[in-house]
Amino acid sequence: MRIRPGLALLASAALGLPTIAIAEANGRSPAGDPSPEQLSPDQNARNPSWPPNFSRSVQGTGVPGLDGGHVFLWNRPPGFDPVSTLRVDRHVPEGSGEATHTYKALWALGSTGPHNAGYEWTITGELHNRALASTGAQNVAVNGTIFKEPNGLGPVGPSWAGNFNCVDMTDESDPLASCIGAEIDVSAQSPTTDRNRQRVGLQISTGGVPGAHTGYGILMGNLTGSITDRAISFQGEGTYGIGIDAAAARFTGVPLLLAAGQAIGLDGNREGGFSRRLGFDGRDLVYGTAAGPVMRVSDSGQIEAASLRESLPRPPASSRAPCTPGDHAWDEAYEYRCVAPDRWKRATLSDW
Repeated sequence: MRIRPGLALLASAALGLPTIAIAEANGRSPAGDPSPEQLSPDQNARNPSWPPNFSRSVQGTGVPGLDGGHVFLWNRPPGFDPVSTLRVDRHVPEGSGEATHTYKALWALGSTGPHNAGYEWTITGELHNRALASTGAQNVAVNGTIFKEPNGLGPVGPSWAGNFNCVDMTDESDPLASCIGAEIDVSAQSPTTDRNRQRVGLQISTGGVPGAHTGYGILMGNLTGSITDRAISFQGEGTYGIGIDAAAARFTGVPLLLAAGQAIGLDGNREGGFSRRLGFDGRDLVYGTAAGPVMRVSDSGQIEAASLRESLPRPPASSRAPCTPGDHAWDEAYEYRCVAPDRWKRATLSDW
């Protein structure tokens, strides 16, 4: 692990190393410092020697650092302490940087070997929360916040509070293991029979001030030519109560939006196959099977179906029984049709 000299004061306390003067604190570049051999005796007296394992060069960067070993920072304030245990500031008020280059305030780089059977986590955030719920405390293990602010010059560029990427470079035609951009696990370590819904796998809160407009809660996108097998998929393990619940929401549009030619697959399986579909073909609402459409409903209300069965006869008690024009009924002897408000007519049924 290699740490810049700005952190050496913190690290030296944990390692039992002597405290040294930091060049950066004096506004001088560490890379530009003269070596002890280049200093006069008086200068060497004013600049103590580097402590063990502390070098002026780390992997050819020219930045002093701590080569090897472990660094442990312990912080247990007697009371509430708003000061960060470890703080890294990076502020670039003027134009700088090059296109396609990435610049990091904190960079943790790790790698694994082919036979590493452990869990290699580059950055880990763990928080043991014991705060009472009644205090209203917001306790987060890892937090990423970005403030998209005006610059006074022009439109502000893209902003991500968190960005996770898994780039599959194995060229394996049928990988044995997944490449997962982000995984969120929520588990309960004690059984429960209540209907408490406060254990949430993913919560997305959008909005802001009243009237603020948020484009998307979840936005899926593919590059041209790429394919996503399932945008949202449920594993076949465990038990789910409701797959998608929109009952408590209020929509200015529709809960589910499909384009012409798209359909909802029914009677499906985990392989993605299905035998029935419901959708809009650009002209009619269509329900069908693999053999073709079974029912069509046009925008004018015309219904085309393979057959129609009225399971309940509901014959009127008289020709003046309440009805709305178009109502239909039947019994063993007659077919009934409502031709005007509260006005029935009937036709006799006979064998042939």
